Amino acid sequence: MAPNWAAIASQIVERTLQLERGERVVYLADPNECPQLFEEVRAAVLRRGGIEQATILGWSRRLAKQRTGGGSLDPDVSRLERAAHLDLLRTANIFMWLPTSFDWPEAISTWESEWVLARWPGRGVHFHWFPDAGSPPDHPVHRELERVYERAILELDYAALAERQRRLVDAIRGRIIRVTTPGGTDVTLECPKDGWYCRNDGDQSHAKAATATAARDREEELPCGAVRLIPSEDSARGLVKLKGSISGHTWNWNGTGLDLTKLGDDLEIVFAGGRITELRSRTHQRELDQLRPSLRGDWDRVGEIVFGTNPLLETPRDAKMPAYWAFGDGGFRIHLGHNWESGGHYDSDLYVNLFFMTTTITVQGGDTIVRDGRLLVQ
Repeated sequence: MAPNWAAIASQIVERTLQLERGERVVYLADPNECPQLFEEVRAAVLRRGGIEQATILGWSRRLAKQRTGGGSLDPDVSRLERAAHLDLLRTANIFMWLPTSFDWPEAISTWESEWVLARWPGRGVHFHWFPDAGSPPDHPVHRELERVYERAILELDYAALAERQRRLVDAIRGRIIRVTTPGGTDVTLECPKDGWYCRNDGDQSHAKAATATAARDREEELPCGAVRLIPSEDSARGLVKLKGSISGHTWNWNGTGLDLTKLGDDLEIVFAGGRITELRSRTHQRELDQLRPSLRGDWDRVGEIVFGTNPLLETPRDAKMPAYWAFGDGGFRIHLGHNWESGGHYDSDLYVNLFFMTTTITVQGGDTIVRDGRLLVQ
């Protein structure tokens, strides 16, 4: 049975964006990815009197290869593309990033959406409805994941989620948290008292967008569930230990610059004073020693941490990636590298996600907010 695309489109357009008559919309979309959703979203926009300003199309494998010459995109071309698309979005009120393929490099302009949103005063939705990365196309996990996403969007109590996220932020703001896992990870991080906290609660109304201070604030992600923050700059201390898995197995995709699909089966990352001081491995040490000199900029920083809060976003047992990348109840992510999308000043060609699904997290003073991968804040 196909997902209820019409109801999902209504959630995006009517509830999340609360689109008003006369507002102008720009889509980033690929008609080959979830074409029924694209059709229903367009119908919902037109039904509310919205104006379709433009659609930026994702590239097919053939066009992506032609665009890049089979290698990296020319920096001058990238700069010109970004400037042109920023000019386009300045004529619109709303930006919608609908499903596009991640199966090949440069299927979309890498980081373009985030770069533009950081310079644009509108509001947008980043809709994630992807198959399970790394699983064969005919694997039943894809259909199971669709059911999870549909439920996490249509059956979610959004008011309760928003309240849960507010309580979580209250519990950690200005406190030191300790993150531990059964595999040996033991890291402490400080959540700044006056820092930036992004609550991804499914609301991208005019009122909420008016409070935006970073690109992430302008691009509501669906299915929603993330609470994001940038930890205090010098606070990361301790050990991240990846031994054969991050919470049961090595997740298929983790970012760029450090291939954890390959190296994550035996890796220890040591933090002190807010920086990575050691990369250790019994089986991959030579590769790590060769890789490290190539890492540029703020590669050794914790750019951001993310708490998952959506109780309906459950990861299927056979999935090779956490359901929408650990936004579900009790999920936890550590980002290494650049964080300008979240309003930070770190810059690096490294951008790595560490996903943890079985953490226990305590705050200074002894309160436990996550136990064995379950968020206790209600």
